[in-house]
Amino acid sequence: MMTCPVRALRSDDIDAVARLWRESTLSIGIEGDFVSDLAEYRERLEAEWKRAWRVHVACDESGIAGFLAFEPEASWLRQLFVAPARKGEGIGSLLLDVAKREMPEGFWLRTSVANGVARRFYEKQGLRNIGEFPHEHWPVTIVRYQWSRERL
Repeated sequence: MMTCPVRALRSDDIDAVARLWRESTLSIGIEGDFVSDLAEYRERLEAEWKRAWRVHVACDESGIAGFLAFEPEASWLRQLFVAPARKGEGIGSLLLDVAKREMPEGFWLRTSVANGVARRFYEKQGLRNIGEFPHEHWPVTIVRYQWSRERL
């Protein structure tokens, strides 16, 4: 496992994080109308960061390797993505540990039913599958996961 420090997002990270977010989305098989162009990812990231998201990045000398976005007021882990070439290095675990530290009472997240890699990761990390639901905007089914300290 490589050491990859985690820190808060800075404004000069936005382009790199938007690129990583889009590339990661494409790498898990999401395509077509579900994937916006890079400018839209950048705009959404910047707007959500200003509005409610707390964003952290994992980075080292090679650049940003992953990011995490969450809304502590809603106990919602909104995004967790690792660069496709960096998967398996423990970066996702480092980022998830930030969510556990920043939302110690617990949180929830959702992912596509089809994203087996993410589902196995979350379950291995102690999150509990609490059900499948239709996505509110897209014709896909999502799985909702929950983490709470009481389960430890």
